[in-house]
Amino acid sequence: MFAALLLALVGCNDYEISAQVDPPDLVDTAVPVVPTPPPIAADAPIAVCSVSPNPITPPFEQATFDGSASYDPAGLAIVDYNWVLSEKPQGSSVDMPGGNAIRSGFMPDQAGLYVGRLVVTNEAGVASEACEAELEAIPAQDLWVEMFWTVGGDDMDLHLLAPGGAPRTGNDCYYANCKGANGLPWGQAGPIDNPRLDIDDIPGTGPENINIDQPDASGGGFTVMVHDYPGSTMQGPNDVTVNVYLNGQLTWTDTRTISGENSDNYFAQIDWNAGTVTGL
Repeated sequence: MFAALLLALVGCNDYEISAQVDPPDLVDTAVPVVPTPPPIAADAPIAVCSVSPNPITPPFEQATFDGSASYDPAGLAIVDYNWVLSEKPQGSSVDMPGGNAIRSGFMPDQAGLYVGRLVVTNEAGVASEACEAELEAIPAQDLWVEMFWTVGGDDMDLHLLAPGGAPRTGNDCYYANCKGANGLPWGQAGPIDNPRLDIDDIPGTGPENINIDQPDASGGGFTVMVHDYPGSTMQGPNDVTVNVYLNGQLTWTDTRTISGENSDNYFAQIDWNAGTVTGL
């Protein structure tokens, strides 16, 4: 019996011997290894950051990002203050002002949250962990409407119509009649219930905004409209976003594709008395 088994083994060719493989459902799946970022050096400097005043009112009130309190525990000099604007509202076109430890003159162009991130480096070339300073831009006006679009070179114009108003008349606040400190005379209470167009962007992607300190909607609701100004270099479809803030709170937002040059696109009806916004 042993001799027969030995003869059988001797007669086997190498290619006839194969390793047993588990069925596919039994084969272990390798888990990818995510590299761990290198730890911050024990002798790293400490980034200390702040922003003031906070909150502020867009679009013209200014804030200052300050990293001058950053330090090195070993007493080494801080030689670089790397500030970046790591977060801002969708559609905002602002960036971190230039400078060193202190970055002054920051003006938010939209309502929302802005985050400044600071990393400092000491004279030995060692960088700190990031420090973040959050800035809130909250409209001071009771009614705030802002608009931005996706592709530049396509002049979009924001309009706010008074109750019963018609486009491009005295009851329509837009670029031709609504700029300036006093805005467009509406209502009975003087400038406080006048609409104002703060920003009119032609070549870029916005934003544009119209606001009223204390609206008088005794005759009905306001209407938000976007006009695709004709003759732009970009004439294809473009995504346009409108945000409506009531008493400092984002109440309504919508993004729509506008594709017709010289078209009036009605976005929303604002019922100020009821505190509601309805898409059109």
